[in-house]
Amino acid sequence: MTEKQITLAPQDHVELYEHTARRFFREVLDTSFDDCLITDESYLSDFSSCGMPDELADATSSLKELYAAWDVWMLNELRTRYGLEYTTTAVPLLKVFHDLEAFWTRQQH
Repeated sequence: MTEKQITLAPQDHVELYEHTARRFFREVLDTSFDDCLITDESYLSDFSSCGMPDELADATSSLKELYAAWDVWMLNELRTRYGLEYTTTAVPLLKVFHDLEAFWTRQQH
């Protein structure tokens, strides 16, 4: 029997944004950065349903409907909190972290 090897995607760039990632996960996704596996290839949409207020999730909704509600909620959160305009949640987390750092830098000046 041939053993299968599992290889994780690199995390080099995520490590560069660790402070930003921790803040984003805490403030928006309402989860701990340390409880997640995040790689340089992770997408925002990988965390569908994280952080969404319970009142926006209808227990009778299908999974597809819940993901769609999360997408709408998340895009609105990013726009209203940080002025980030995305058309989809299928955006690399590295881009979100980069854009957040740019936003926070503008806020300081």
